[in-house]
Amino acid sequence: MRHIKDLKEVQATYARDGVVLLRNMLAPEWGEKLCQAVDNEIRKGERYFAYKNMREHPGTFQDYCLKSDLGEWVAKVTNAAWASLIFDQIFAKEPGTKTKTGWHTDQPYWPIEGPMTTMWIALDEVDPDNGALEFVRGSHAWGAKYRPFKTDQVGAFSHYLEVDNPDYIDMPDFEADRGSYDVVHFPHMNPGDALVFDGMTVHSAMGNRTSTRRRRGYAVRCAVSGAKYLPRDSVTEWLHDPAMKVGDDFRGEKFPVIYERKVEDVV
Repeated sequence: MRHIKDLKEVQATYARDGVVLLRNMLAPEWGEKLCQAVDNEIRKGERYFAYKNMREHPGTFQDYCLKSDLGEWVAKVTNAAWASLIFDQIFAKEPGTKTKTGWHTDQPYWPIEGPMTTMWIALDEVDPDNGALEFVRGSHAWGAKYRPFKTDQVGAFSHYLEVDNPDYIDMPDFEADRGSYDVVHFPHMNPGDALVFDGMTVHSAMGNRTSTRRRRGYAVRCAVSGAKYLPRDSVTEWLHDPAMKVGDDFRGEKFPVIYERKVEDVV
């Protein structure tokens, strides 16, 4: 793995803000392979959020998730002893896809409790014109559990899930009250740059207002040390593992450990 410059500063930013930008995270040998694999996948013409868990099948996605330095990046940024693979996902906003991805948090959609993170890798240049991600800085530390929701074909809000679950509350209208929150985006990402963000960080993504520029993002979801298995029947059946019990460490055959280091080496 390449050296992370100012690792302690990166860790502090992630812990404080719930998101950090890593420049040049993707090793060059993976860039072209992932771009081709993404294009092959999206030719299927599925709905925006349907391209997920490709890593279960032999090929580029599986190779990248299991054989690259991804797990080490995740463990070091989050200052964790180990990182396990949850699933991967493609987010491709083609030119003219003006729909804004609604504000949400990730963790309520998955059978997990405790620390987990997303590595969102830019495969094209990304800026506010073609779909930059936005974050409510520090929201991962609020302790709020926002209700998951379904989306339509292009990623817009459709309806809430878990409507009778008292553990969740509805998502505030962050868009209508942006001035009350510390909303941040990163003005420009190059191909190979990555955003690492906590599963409880409130985030969204702008639409692609351009007529010529694609915005392909490849996201890998990881649990880190301290994460526990907590299935939610109404949301994440496709991620359930009958071999795991509630409260187990989030690692095993279905969710392989992709990096582990000695506890005494954690800084």
